[in-house]
Amino acid sequence: MAEIVVGVDGSEHSLDALRWAADEARLRDCTLKVVASFATPIMSTGYEVATPDPSDLAAASTTMLGAAIDTVRESGLLDGLDVVTEALEGHAGEQLISLSEHADLLVVGARGHGGFLGLLMGSVTTYVVNHARCPVVVVRSAEDR
Repeated sequence: MAEIVVGVDGSEHSLDALRWAADEARLRDCTLKVVASFATPIMSTGYEVATPDPSDLAAASTTMLGAAIDTVRESGLLDGLDVVTEALEGHAGEQLISLSEHADLLVVGARGHGGFLGLLMGSVTTYVVNHARCPVVVVRSAEDR
């Protein structure tokens, strides 16, 4: 069955991408795969190195995905759709590129939670647009138009 993959990071831009992807999945009668990624940061105080437990980061990503799905579900956009969620460890752009190999369409927001909010397109979005192995849709928020 055909599949649309949408990257979500909890930002309003990614929720707009999720809404758009849900509409498109309904039109194409295909599965909607909603994904998030997390990376394990290495923190140093100068004397010791600490890394968060990856299972805690996975749980936080899964919780964020659930909240995003719940937000969009309230509008009825997910009714009747086959929705799959997955939290993946690794760089968001690389994970989305990997998923694009088997996707029919990849959907991302124009910007995410990254810094430099004035940028027109986020670094993950730029990476995905340049490296995806399927068509990519970049969803701009109303505030960006």
